[in-house]
Amino acid sequence: MASNYMIVAYVGIVGALLVVPCFSSNAPTPNPDDFHIVPAPAPVVFNYLEGCIEKLDPHCPELGEVLIGKRKDVDFDCCSALVRMGKRCHFSLLRVLPEVEEVYKPFSSVLHQRGVEIWNHCVRRVGNPSLIFH
Repeated sequence: MASNYMIVAYVGIVGALLVVPCFSSNAPTPNPDDFHIVPAPAPVVFNYLEGCIEKLDPHCPELGEVLIGKRKDVDFDCCSALVRMGKRCHFSLLRVLPEVEEVYKPFSSVLHQRGVEIWNHCVRRVGNPSLIFH
């Protein structure tokens, strides 16, 4: 009979030791503000944006500096590449730029407007005013 009491006591003690840590207040709780996870674009979107960058990349190294105000203007070759790339590509890239490149985050509120200004400037410079963004 004593051995039954020992088994019950043992099970009770082990059970209590297993349950007590569950109610402990020392366990850290994650703060959602500590995490900034940018969702990866869908493969189709990623491929589309990658194609846009390939059309523009070798012709326009100064475009980023113009977008953040470090440089005043883009040259004719860059404007030509930008217009060839197309309005849809241009504004799609502007939309994701602050999410993927840290340097553009402080300028996220003005990127669209600067993008419109650059687009219209390049369209005028290249000579296709029907593409001006209003």
